[in-house]
Amino acid sequence: MINLTGDDSFVIFQKPEDEKIFFGKGKWKSIEDKTDSFKEQFIIQLFNKETYHLEGEIEEVNEHLEVLHPIDFNLDSTLKSIYESGVKSIIKKCEKAILHKCIVSRIIIEKHELNNIFSFFKNLTKKYKHGFIYLLNHPIFGMWIGVSPEKLLVGDKKNGYRSQALAGSKSIDSVKSWTLKEKEEHNYVANYIKEIISQDGELISESKTYNKNAGNLEHLNKDFHFKINSQLFNFINKLHPTPAIAGIPLIESLKCIEETEDHSRELYCGLIGVINKDKCELYVNLRCGRVTPKTIQLFVGGGITAKSKVEDEFLETEIKSQTLLSVIKKM
Repeated sequence: MINLTGDDSFVIFQKPEDEKIFFGKGKWKSIEDKTDSFKEQFIIQLFNKETYHLEGEIEEVNEHLEVLHPIDFNLDSTLKSIYESGVKSIIKKCEKAILHKCIVSRIIIEKHELNNIFSFFKNLTKKYKHGFIYLLNHPIFGMWIGVSPEKLLVGDKKNGYRSQALAGSKSIDSVKSWTLKEKEEHNYVANYIKEIISQDGELISESKTYNKNAGNLEHLNKDFHFKINSQLFNFINKLHPTPAIAGIPLIESLKCIEETEDHSRELYCGLIGVINKDKCELYVNLRCGRVTPKTIQLFVGGGITAKSKVEDEFLETEIKSQTLLSVIKKM
């Protein structure tokens, strides 16, 4: 048995549609010079672009892990009134064409009685085969767990890379048709990704827009296959954050996020995965939260446009929180 605590630096992860579990333990080191001259490594990039890689071998693990004693962080849930006030202010900016779309996030704090956090991870792998599932601990940011449905960049130099425009959300049980707001929201993301590819690469193919299931949610999605002509990290830094997690125009959206949200996103909406100079498998860090001794701090958000309805946007964040809560409540 491998024993881990909140004093260790590690990552445990499982790739989409894969049964293998990978594990690495070492030290998180800041990446200052984002060149393409490094060996394969596991990286995390925060929403604010701070980037770390784990100094330590990543290997498949078959033995049982015990993950105990996460460190504590004091955060409060975002009040509904505060979140809705922020959404209203963004809608007004969209109506004035200052923004076309902007993502507003909130924090939901839920109590838990977990002992071994690895059991939570294992239950996620049983329920969600579609996503990139991880559990990691960082000495500064604490213990995070998540199951991301969104591929940022996956592929290699020889065969090309793939990304996706994933936007618009509704419950998988919903019989409602996609609204004009949701279709426009998706188009902003798809057009942005296509523009970045045209600047630094060569588009090989793109799919039609289709519905993609991700756990308890359904999204609009479009897939892209392309070559990259620039250095890999340069392309990633242009692609991320997309309008799916920040907004458009990007600079104005980032400014509004900073003004509107009363918390730091930290790892939420950052990127996570494995990379070297010629290939990568990176995902946007969504459906995630930080585990403390007695609570899980969930980070959830939604895309706001001029056509948004405040109550609908709040409800969307409630639905997204169920990706993790539906599992933890059964433990």
